[in-house]
Amino acid sequence: MAFIHLHLSRLRFSLRRDVVDHCDILLLSFFNRRECHFLINVYSDDCHSAVKFMLDQIIDIPNLLYMGRDFNIRDAEWDPSVSSHPAAGQALVDLADSLGLVRSLPELPVPTHYPDTDSHANSVIDLIFLGTSCA
Repeated sequence: MAFIHLHLSRLRFSLRRDVVDHCDILLLSFFNRRECHFLINVYSDDCHSAVKFMLDQIIDIPNLLYMGRDFNIRDAEWDPSVSSHPAAGQALVDLADSLGLVRSLPELPVPTHYPDTDSHANSVIDLIFLGTSCA
């Protein structure tokens, strides 16, 4: 779900299922200074379906400014409590790179996911990638 504040309505936000049609990917476009820009919100399940879909479709999204949310990928690159670099983590980095995005680093390295059960450890699975013009 996305909420666009009324004060941003002049940017003419639109859901863009014509570009990406996947139940776990929300692509929004908006206009600023007569140029179309994009934001993408991703939920990738434990099988990394959304990331795989985007890699398989070789989606080209010009003027993509932001990709973020829950990627469900634990990797030592962004989670200090993990010691491995799984293939899914490299796939996500490759996807971001192919879209012209770089990972945004938090000011404080803290977990982004706090599970409801004590048997699961806190983790970093929510990530933000920004276009190089924003980073």
